[in-house]
Amino acid sequence: MDISVVVAVRNEIKYIEKCIKSLYEQDFDGKYEVIVVDGMSDDGTYELLKKLQKKYKFTLLRNPKVNAAAGRNLGVKHAKGKLIAFIDGDAYASKDWFSSIKKAFERVDTDGVGGPDLLPDNISFKSKAIGLVMTSPLARGGRFNPSTQHTMIEEERFVDHIPTCNLCLKRKIFDSVGLFDESFVKGQDLELSYRIRKAGYKLFYSPSVKVVHYRKQTFRSFARQIYKWAKAKIAIIKKHDLHGITSHIYLWPAYGVIAFLLLFSICLLFNLMWFFSLLIFLGLLLYSFVILFESTRIAKKYKDKKIFLYSLILIPTIHLSYAYGVMVALM
Repeated sequence: MDISVVVAVRNEIKYIEKCIKSLYEQDFDGKYEVIVVDGMSDDGTYELLKKLQKKYKFTLLRNPKVNAAAGRNLGVKHAKGKLIAFIDGDAYASKDWFSSIKKAFERVDTDGVGGPDLLPDNISFKSKAIGLVMTSPLARGGRFNPSTQHTMIEEERFVDHIPTCNLCLKRKIFDSVGLFDESFVKGQDLELSYRIRKAGYKLFYSPSVKVVHYRKQTFRSFARQIYKWAKAKIAIIKKHDLHGITSHIYLWPAYGVIAFLLLFSICLLFNLMWFFSLLIFLGLLLYSFVILFESTRIAKKYKDKKIFLYSLILIPTIHLSYAYGVMVALM
C-alpha cells in the first residue's frame, strides 16, 4: 500500500460526500486506502458515510472519544500505507493530490509533505472574507506563526508546521515521536509538528499539493476557533516548557495586561491618571490607524471594496478572541 488517507470527522454532513468523492477521483496509479473515522456525529454524517461506503468501499470506523486527535490516532493504527495522509472532512482534494504528494517525496529529502488549503469558489462572502483576512500578517501573526494554514505561500520551502487539513507523513514519524496527543481538543497537529521538528525530522511545503478547504460561516464560530487555537498554543508551551522568542510572542496578551496594570498602578500612585488616559487614547488611536491601513491593503490586494469593511471587524475579532483564549489558558 502506497498511501493511507485518514479522514477524522464529526458533524460534516454538508461537506463529507465531496471530500470522499475527491479521494476516489484521483489521477494516481498507485495503491491507496481511505479510512474515515466518525466522532459520534449526530447530524446524519455517519448515516451518510454508511451509504457512501457501499459505493466507495472505504474503511469506516467510529471514534467514541469524539475528538479529532483520537480519531486520527485510530485511523493511523488501522493504516497499512508507507505514507499516511490527512485531510479534513470539510475539505476536498485536488485531482493530483496523491501524485503531487508522491512526487514531492521522490524529489525532496523530507519526512512530511503538505500544501495550501485553498478557498472554494461557491461560498458566502462572509466565509470568503474570513479566509482572505486570515492571510494577513497582522491577523495571523506573520512569521511568528509557524502554521501554513490559511496562507498563500507561492514557493516551496521547509516549514515548522503543516496542518492536518493537508498533510502526509512517513509512517516512521509515528513510530518515532508517537501519535497525536488526545488531550488537545484543538492544535493537536501543531503539537505533533513540534515533536517532529524536535526529533530532527523535516516538513516540506509545496504549493502543488493542494486541497480546497471550507472556512467558518459566521463571525461567532470563527471567533470560537481563534479562541481554541490560542488555548492550544498555551497548552503546547506548558507541555514542552518552551521559552523561545516565538513562545513569548504567543504570550503577548498576558504581557499586555501586566503592562496595563503596572502603568495604571504607577499613574494612580503619582496622581497621573490624565497621563494614563492619554496613553490609552493614543494607543487605541494608533491601533485604529493600523487596522485601517491593513484593511485598505487587503481590499486593494484582492480588488474588493467589501473586504475592507469585513477586515475592520475581523482583525480586531481575531486579536480579542486570541487574547481571551490566552488569558483563560493561563488562569
